Amino acid sequence: MDKKWKITDPPPQEVLGRFPELHPMTVRLLWNRGICTQQDIDEFLYPDYGKDIHDPFLFNEMEAACRRVWEALRRRERIMIHGDYDADGVTGAALLSSVFRDVARLLGGDPDLIGTYLPHREKEGYGLRRESVESFVGQGIRLLVTVDCGISCAEEIALGKENGLDTIVVDHHQVPEQVPDCLIIHPLVPGESYPFKHLAAAGVAFKFASGFLRFATERGADIGKGAEKWLLDLVAIATVTDFMPLLGENRTLEKYGLIVLNKTRRHGLREIVRAAGLELGRLDTTSVGFYIGPRINAASRMDHADLALHTLMAETAEEAAALAERLDRCNVERQRYTETILNEARVLAEGLGRRKVYVIVGDGWSAGVAGLVAGKLVTELGAPVFILGRDGDRMVGSGRSIPQFDIMAALERAKDNLVRFGGHPQACGLTIDGADDLAAFISAVERFADEVLDDRDLVPTLEVDGRLRAGEVTWELIEELERFAPYGEGNPRPRFLMEGLTVGGLRQVGRNGSHLKLTVRGDSSRELNMIAFGLAGQSERLVPGTVIDAIVEPGVNTWNGTKSIQLKVIDLRPSVTARAAGLKELQKASEA
Repeated sequence: MDKKWKITDPPPQEVLGRFPELHPMTVRLLWNRGICTQQDIDEFLYPDYGKDIHDPFLFNEMEAACRRVWEALRRRERIMIHGDYDADGVTGAALLSSVFRDVARLLGGDPDLIGTYLPHREKEGYGLRRESVESFVGQGIRLLVTVDCGISCAEEIALGKENGLDTIVVDHHQVPEQVPDCLIIHPLVPGESYPFKHLAAAGVAFKFASGFLRFATERGADIGKGAEKWLLDLVAIATVTDFMPLLGENRTLEKYGLIVLNKTRRHGLREIVRAAGLELGRLDTTSVGFYIGPRINAASRMDHADLALHTLMAETAEEAAALAERLDRCNVERQRYTETILNEARVLAEGLGRRKVYVIVGDGWSAGVAGLVAGKLVTELGAPVFILGRDGDRMVGSGRSIPQFDIMAALERAKDNLVRFGGHPQACGLTIDGADDLAAFISAVERFADEVLDDRDLVPTLEVDGRLRAGEVTWELIEELERFAPYGEGNPRPRFLMEGLTVGGLRQVGRNGSHLKLTVRGDSSRELNMIAFGLAGQSERLVPGTVIDAIVEPGVNTWNGTKSIQLKVIDLRPSVTARAAGLKELQKASEA
């Protein structure tokens, strides 16, 4: 599908003049990201752990939650940490489990009194279930801590309370009207004082762990100053894989988290990095988003999330290596299976015709890859997509959306036809029972789409930071752009429109020849290198001498120890400026 290119307006001259010490391109990129005051600029360009990380005790119920865990450890009560099956829930559970177990040892207790439970993605689905609560009560669990779930589980938590099970909810999901009657650490609950609202669940777990370690230290536990910083490797993974905005406190957490990740002490993470063909010391958000995170998520998609949890918590390198190898095999299997389901879903989507929202159901599809397939189809179709796998009468799956369509608001319209659902405005999970409820669900989300979307919303838009001439592609520019790292949600890699580029050489590269490497020239004699992932299908119309316009992300390519500037192509088309010039020449010729 053709995309609309939208170039962001430059900042007013007055804004450029306000920050003479900054490169004009830096000011423009900051402006594009809504970073306009001196304080915001300083926090963005110079994140400082000591200054920019908020006190965990700003959470309204932090002290009470810390006291409850401390009492449980002192009394030798059994504690269960209930996480989620995705990377955010797994890392958050691993983080709290490691902290509580360490403090239990310091108090002379038994760390095995702290258990961790992750639900099966397909058999149990998202969230805390009644059956799980009954099981915990039967096991003699006295304290339940939910991570990346729980805020929508008021009934289940009430059942636990009736049977002597206390609960602490550590979550970040959308808050329902009825919240559980228990201790809650969640930045979005009404009346919450904590100032930053966009933490990953593992980020909220980190705040809880930080607060608890301080609480324990004040009561004589020999924790060690700054011990919480070694937890940031898990926070860095969760923040990227759960698509939390890398702005505000998250940017600081991610910056320092990547530092910790690059020298991680966790055997499991070291082995995941090795299995992925990566190198400690060179990991960034791309490494996390495309290599580490998918391997952690592959466990629940193809097996069980426990595999990822056990890898992260492995106590020896040998154990970690074996588990990481299994994760790697799961990831390869996940890639193949996703491609199969994606191709089937494409055929079904084509049969539906052009729509404002797509609900695509396939027999036997695994819910484990539904979100991946939905996300890819949103990019291709430019509309919200629900992917549901049918097993008998039950359908389980995921939805992904576009910015103009709040997918959770749509599900609220159809909640009477759903067994369960949860998520964020752009991503959700859901379960439906029976053909009648499916039909009613489709009608409800289609009505909602008609209310909130028009045809213009369904044209995918590429936001562009500005125009860039070939002569401006220098190492000085690259250094300025690198000041914006770490990149991710809310802070994407800077993108530019380059016009009137003449193609020189090109060749297909990649495992299946699906990518293109090009050389181009613009307004300077210097040749520029481009890489166009997945665009090999356009090679026939990119013969040498073709003039193109392209949206690019300038970056660095390292090969055999040599660094060079490389432009990653996001989209390209025949040059508008070249066509205009050609029309003028034709007009002149006709007038002669």
